[in-house]
Amino acid sequence: MSKVKVIDVDVFDIVKAKLPVDLLPDDTALAMDVAEVGQSILTYCNRLDIPKELVFTHANMVIDLITGEAKRNDTDSPGDIKSIKEGDVQVTYEATRASSREAHMEALLFNYQSQMNRFRKLRW
Repeated sequence: MSKVKVIDVDVFDIVKAKLPVDLLPDDTALAMDVAEVGQSILTYCNRLDIPKELVFTHANMVIDLITGEAKRNDTDSPGDIKSIKEGDVQVTYEATRASSREAHMEALLFNYQSQMNRFRKLRW
């Protein structure tokens, strides 16, 4: 049986390697995003440390946070189509609801719950 060797990589390095250059924020903003997602992981898992096994989950959550913000801030896209009338060709777009950063973070946690549940500690 072959063993998988886990290399010691940093969340910053993973994010910088996987994120397209046009979406990559400066180092200060990236550090803030990494810290914010890290705090959410710590809070969800009831831990004081982030296990090394979650480093890729942590990085993927940061990438999802950054790309999600880029999509929300994209003013070129009018939004989802609500209805189309063929007579005089009328297209109605749904109003884009501005979701808060906290709601987006909550959705991120939900998407990665199954991966983090293995490392969650119970509180008494």
